[in-house]
Amino acid sequence: MIRLTSGPTSLTVLATYQCTAACKECCFECSPKLTQRLSLPEIHQAIDQASAFASLRLVVFSGGECFLLGKELVSAVGYAHNRGLLVRCVTNGYWSTSSHAALLRLRPLQQAGLTELNLSTGDDHQAFVPFGRVVTAAITAAELGIRTLIVVEGNDSAKFQLQDALADSLLQEFMRDHPNGALLSVMSNIWMPFFMDSEITHKEHLTRDPEIRSDLTGCDNILGNIVVTPTGMVASCCGLTMEHIPAMKLGSLRDESIVSLYQQQLSDFLKIWIHTDGPERIILWARQYDSAINIPPTVHPCEACAVLHQDERILSILRNHYHEVVDAVMHRYFATQAVAQLVADL
Repeated sequence: MIRLTSGPTSLTVLATYQCTAACKECCFECSPKLTQRLSLPEIHQAIDQASAFASLRLVVFSGGECFLLGKELVSAVGYAHNRGLLVRCVTNGYWSTSSHAALLRLRPLQQAGLTELNLSTGDDHQAFVPFGRVVTAAITAAELGIRTLIVVEGNDSAKFQLQDALADSLLQEFMRDHPNGALLSVMSNIWMPFFMDSEITHKEHLTRDPEIRSDLTGCDNILGNIVVTPTGMVASCCGLTMEHIPAMKLGSLRDESIVSLYQQQLSDFLKIWIHTDGPERIILWARQYDSAINIPPTVHPCEACAVLHQDERILSILRNHYHEVVDAVMHRYFATQAVAQLVADL
């Protein structure tokens, strides 16, 4: 197989949107009622095709709840591992009802080659999965030598915050005293509002306003990640607002190869522009032609990306004036690509 030197560094397999939880702010509106999923041969196909990119380093199994795949998840993890790839699973930990139950689920995955486990928790998740299960799953995984991350929903209005997770005595003891304590970490991640009646709030200092922030950068997910959904759709986005932006969907795995679909993006200047400068900077650039364009207070670049794609005034300006920045953007894009290639070659 000929391996392509330039391409995505990660493949995200959203094998199902079915989940044991139905979090109010879930970006995919996952729930137990959704049953469509990728077949195991389709998952293998996606891994095979994405492996044509020499740049590929990581396969992420998420969803939905990837642990609902059962033994097929173990097979898929092993399939990716056997191609020399790192493998991550993202889960809510519903299956971790005891240390014994957690070990029964995690040992086969560890033996298949699972290198990282991400556990999601917070107010929304804890309406369905007690935090104690997350703690048990995290400790069991780290004991097995799996790098483990607990991710807490981050927003000001949350009852359960990062400090509450860090205060857990079992986690503290494990991270302090166990030989594998360094494999377990806890962090907070921005929990984005997706609905008009959302109760999520964030501190003003987190607002990503391009008029006052100079540290905003491009989007690493576009062009850096490739996603396959439960319907076999291939997408160019990490997923947070993918279902709200039709342009992020590239085509079907069942009709065309991942390589072909990925490479078609390189003819889409807007995707290259977002990758290079980020959506907030592009909206700010469009304002020079229409000062009435609102730059909404966002706490995540995906929010701004959704605004960019859904505001027809912005899109009209980009269509009419993008040629004015093509040379500069492409120069920055190729410069960053060259640096990335040098780093990869070291």
